[in-house]
Amino acid sequence: MRNLSQANLRQIPLPLPPEGEVVRLAEGLDRQLAVAESSRDTLCADLTRIARLRQSILKWAFEGRLVDQDPTDEPAAELLARIRGQRAAVATKPKWSERAVRQKRA
Repeated sequence: MRNLSQANLRQIPLPLPPEGEVVRLAEGLDRQLAVAESSRDTLCADLTRIARLRQSILKWAFEGRLVDQDPTDEPAAELLARIRGQRAAVATKPKWSERAVRQKRA
């Protein structure tokens, strides 16, 4: 605004709280900042702990130690061999049946 200068602002009276109130507010603010800093420190420590736990869980998962192994389950090597066999059988199977090919030709 054109007519609002620093000289005009200096003439406006600003009410200030009593000194005791200012001290009480400053102490309250200090307490709140201390709580916030403590919370931040706890959060940083928790984030570090979470990252370590995640790595441990992933390691256990790849080692197969997350749950007890069921003795009736087939070994992983046999399961993988069976899956490879099924995939190979599907890959060698023609995509179109002879009937479908005949119908397309007709």
